[in-house]
Amino acid sequence: MSRPAPAALVTTADLVDDGLFLKHQRQHDCSDCGHSYLDADPGTAGAHARWLRVGGGTIVASTDGPLRELHILPHCGTELTPDLLAATDPVDFTNLAQLVHDNLDLGTAAIYRHLVEDIVAGRAPGVAVAGFHLSRILLDANRVHVHEQVPPAPYAGSAGLYREYHLSEGSRLREEQLLPWLAAVDEVLRDMGEWGSVYHHHTYDVYSLSPRPWDRGFTAKRPAFQLIWRRPPVDRAGDHVADGDPGLARLEDVEDVRNGIRDFLEREIGVGNGTGQIDYPLLLPVLPFRGTRRGDPADSPRHLVYDLRKDLLATDRQIRSWVDTAPWRFP
Repeated sequence: MSRPAPAALVTTADLVDDGLFLKHQRQHDCSDCGHSYLDADPGTAGAHARWLRVGGGTIVASTDGPLRELHILPHCGTELTPDLLAATDPVDFTNLAQLVHDNLDLGTAAIYRHLVEDIVAGRAPGVAVAGFHLSRILLDANRVHVHEQVPPAPYAGSAGLYREYHLSEGSRLREEQLLPWLAAVDEVLRDMGEWGSVYHHHTYDVYSLSPRPWDRGFTAKRPAFQLIWRRPPVDRAGDHVADGDPGLARLEDVEDVRNGIRDFLEREIGVGNGTGQIDYPLLLPVLPFRGTRRGDPADSPRHLVYDLRKDLLATDRQIRSWVDTAPWRFP
């Protein structure tokens, strides 16, 4: 792995079109859009971390002791490929930037940055962060099936601005940008084994924007957050598994995290009702990560998957507090 990137992992892109697109993204009033992680210069950030760009993502890992904690942010991506930007009329950059924004797990790119800052500063020994930085409109890094990894349509909006490019290049992007990152994340999971803890950071819309088979609350306002405990009743190959499932982690630990997040939202953020649910409204689809599927090896790490409602962490200060206080961490 190469040397660690600067804390913000932000550089000016070399391509004119890419730079213009970033300018459009920076007009968004959010903490996520307008950063270029994949083209970042690793720089000299000290001896506490190592930085790896692999495919369309990065892994930043502490060098202070063995890894015992991995953070996965598969939908934090705000970047597009240079060839797509070169093929797009700059007149459409505003709409394309908005489409990327609408399909982002809003706030998770900022969560990624703050987690990386802590690793680089030596404040997070034994911690690694895996972020996938290409936009979800091109590749979904949180799915295992090919037709879901290369989605024919975005979760929100229309594919009209990039459909021809995606039909032509989607399979290649999956091979070159997604699969290497997933393999590198899997290697970290294998190395941590049963002693590791894995945190999946997601945010969801106040109301569902697109019906999906695993969404059980499509028409209702979503709770402040949800946690996942049950794994899907199929293995990675899609075969039904009838055996009892111990879940992603001990249910008691997941319940403790639920209480901690509720207290944080109500006391620190001032949310009137910070109550969250377990396994509602979303069920867990089949994920590409070791330990999240039935039939995975018994020595896999435990996992904590959460979705926080997008309207709750509205400022970078609140996101920083979310990372520092870490109410999502196992007890």
